[in-house]
Amino acid sequence: MRTPPSGPEKAPEHGFFRRNLNSRHAQLTESTCKKCRSFVAASVRPDMLDFMEKLHLCILGRHFQGKPLTSA
Repeated sequence: MRTPPSGPEKAPEHGFFRRNLNSRHAQLTESTCKKCRSFVAASVRPDMLDFMEKLHLCILGRHFQGKPLTSA
């Protein structure tokens, strides 16, 4: 079991997304889009965050326009 973070603890960068541990619920990781700065999802499971990030409309728009899904 993880201990609650003592400050604003950050998880590693994930391409277009920034993941941070939630300050109120130490087991939750929140994902935010770097491009549009909107909240994407929060979960205790990294695989669930990966899935939700793939559904984010800001990123999907690039895919539907035929542009690569890699960061600029």
